[in-house]
This record gives sequence, structure tokens and C-alpha cells, in this order.
Amino acid sequence: MLRTSLARLGTATMVASLLVVGPTGSAEARDFKPWGKAVSKNHVLKRGCHDYAYRYKVKPPTKQWSAEIFFVTPNGTGLAHRAFDSAANPAKDRVKLTVCSPSTDYGKHKIKMKITYTRGDAMVVGWVKPTTFRFTRR
Repeated sequence: MLRTSLARLGTATMVASLLVVGPTGSAEARDFKPWGKAVSKNHVLKRGCHDYAYRYKVKPPTKQWSAEIFFVTPNGTGLAHRAFDSAANPAKDRVKLTVCSPSTDYGKHKIKMKITYTRGDAMVVGWVKPTTFRFTRR
């Protein structure tokens, strides 16, 4: 019994120390670039698989770019991913995402967007500020 109590105390202390230290890259995560935006209105999550509209806008400093958009569920897992390129896609568009109700849950979902563009021979990569939308019940 004493051994179990000491083990629990040790685990709690270790978890508390990890919470105080936090992730090392948190300052970098807040260094968002003004190179675009991906947004969606709130949607009613319907049974089965349905299309849900969202919009994106890319405005990097050069004409050659690519954009990756990530949809993240309320529990932090990936829901979907889309990629766009200046050679095949407009810099601004309204597109649809197909979501099947068993693959996600109700609540606040996050949209993250990564922009990559070329400056001479160098590739520049940056993240724009994430946005959120909700899937609600009827």
C-alpha cells in the first residue's frame, strides 16, 4: 500500500513538472504569417457523408506558392487534409470538404494552414493563424 502511494505521488510529480515546463516550440507556434486564411462557417453535422463548404485565400509575397490545409477534430486528431498549388488552383476559392459523421464529433474544429513559396532558389515556409468552426447537432 505504501509502495502504491509512493508510485502515485511520483507519477503526479512527474506530470506536474511536465506541465510547468511545457512544449519548447510554443513561442514559434505564435509566429503566424499574414500570407492567407482558411475559414468555414459553423455546420450541422448530418448523418452519413456530406459536403461542407469552406473558403481559402492565399497571398504570399511571390506568385509561386503551395498551401496545405489541415482540419483537426476537437480531440486533436486529424480529420482531413487538402493541398493547393499556384499552378493548378486560384489564390482564392470556395471549396467543399466531404466529411462522414462517424469520423468526427460535435464541437469546435480547427483549420490550420501552411503556406510554402519560393524566393529565388529558397523555399520559405510559414503557418497562418488557425481558425475554428463548429459541428453542431440539429
